[in-house]
Amino acid sequence: MAQQPEAEKTQPLGTKVSPLASLGFRDYRLLFIGGFFSGTANQMRQAFNLYLVYDISDSILLVGFTGLFQVIPALTLGLFAGALADVFDRRKLLLIVNSLSMIPAFALGALLLTGSLEVWHIFVFTTLTSLINIAQGPARNSLVPKLVPRTHLMNAVTLNGSLQQATFFIGPLMGGILVDYLGAGVTYIINAFLLLPSMLVLLFIRTSGKPEGEARRVSIGMVLDGMKFIWATRILLGLYLTDFGLSSVGFFRPMLTIMAKDVFDVGPLGLGILYASPAIGAVLGFITMLWIGEVQRKGALFLVAIFLYALGLAFLGLSTLFWMGMIAGAVLGYTDSISLVLRQTLTQLLAPDEYRGRATAFTRLFAQTGNAIGATEAGVAASIMGPGGALILGGAIGVVIVLSVGFGWRGLWRYRSTDS
Repeated sequence: MAQQPEAEKTQPLGTKVSPLASLGFRDYRLLFIGGFFSGTANQMRQAFNLYLVYDISDSILLVGFTGLFQVIPALTLGLFAGALADVFDRRKLLLIVNSLSMIPAFALGALLLTGSLEVWHIFVFTTLTSLINIAQGPARNSLVPKLVPRTHLMNAVTLNGSLQQATFFIGPLMGGILVDYLGAGVTYIINAFLLLPSMLVLLFIRTSGKPEGEARRVSIGMVLDGMKFIWATRILLGLYLTDFGLSSVGFFRPMLTIMAKDVFDVGPLGLGILYASPAIGAVLGFITMLWIGEVQRKGALFLVAIFLYALGLAFLGLSTLFWMGMIAGAVLGYTDSISLVLRQTLTQLLAPDEYRGRATAFTRLFAQTGNAIGATEAGVAASIMGPGGALILGGAIGVVIVLSVGFGWRGLWRYRSTDS
C-alpha cells in the first residue's frame, strides 16, 4: 500500500478516512505488525502466569497478589519510563524492551521443563516482565503520531487498540492449545521466540524515533513537569481519574481464571476461550468506532461506555453458565475498547510531541495501577464472598463512580473535539 499524498496532511481534523487508511503508511504498518507478535506473546504469558499460580497453589488470594507484583514497577518507575520516551529514540527503546522480554519466558520455560517451578518464581518473573515492559507503551504510542498525519491519528489509535484486543484473544487461545498438546514448558519457550519478528520489523522503520524539542535528561524535574502538564490539561486528568476509579474496583480478568475452574468447570482450553470473549467484543467495539468515524462528544461517549462496562461486571458476576460468561466478557470488551480509543486519542491530540511519552506514561500508570489494585481487591473480595459477589460489588461501585463524575465533573461530559 502506498503512502497518502502529502497534501492530505493539511486536511482538517475530523476528515473521514477509510477504516484501514493508516495501514497505507509503510512505517506505521511495520509498527503494527511488530505489535501483533509482541502483544500475542505478552498476553499468552500473562494469562498462563495467573493460571499456573492458581493451579499450583489452589489459592484465590495468591492469584490476586499476582497483580501486586505487576504494579510494583509501574508505581515506582512508570513515570520515569515516560520520561525515557521523551529523551531517547523511541524505536531503539522498543528494540531493547522486546529483546529483554525474552528472558522471563525462557526462564519460566526452563523451570517448567525441569519440574522445579514454584509460585514465588512466577512472582519474581512477573515483576521482571512488568519492569521491562513499562517503557514499551510510552515509546510505542508516542511514535504513532510521527508515522501518520494528524487527520489519521484516531484511525491509527483505533487500529492499535483493535490489534491489542485481538492479542487478548489470540495469545491466551494459542497458549491453551499449545499447553494441551506440547506442555507448559515448551509453550513458554515458543512464547520467547514470538518476540523475534517484533524486533526484526523495527529495524526497517525509516522514520526517526527521536523526540522533538531540545535535548533533555531524565530527571525528577522532568517527571514533575509532566505532572504539571496533566494537571493543567483538565480533560485528560478527568479521563485518567475516572478510568482509575473504575478499574480499581472492576478489573475482571483475574476473575476469569477463578470462574473458569470453580464456576464453569473448564480446563486450559476453556480458559483460553473465556479470555478470548472480551477480545472478540473489543474487536467489535473497534469496528464500531472505525465505522462511526469522528466523534465530537468524546467525553460523553466515554462516560456512557464505562457506565455500560460497570453493568457488564455485574452481569458477569451473575453468570452461572459458560455461555453467559462469554457474553458478559464480550460486553466488557466492547465497552472497554470504546473508552480506550477515546483516552488514547485525546492523549495524542492534546499532548505535544515533547510531552507524549510522559502523558502516555500517566495514562498507563493510572490504568495499570488501577488494574493491579483491582486484581488484588478482586482476589480479597472473592476469597470473602466468592468471584460472583466480588464482580457484582465492583459493578455497583462502578455505577456510583460514573454517575458521580458525570454530575460532578461537567467539563468531561460537555467536552467536544472542537475544544482542542
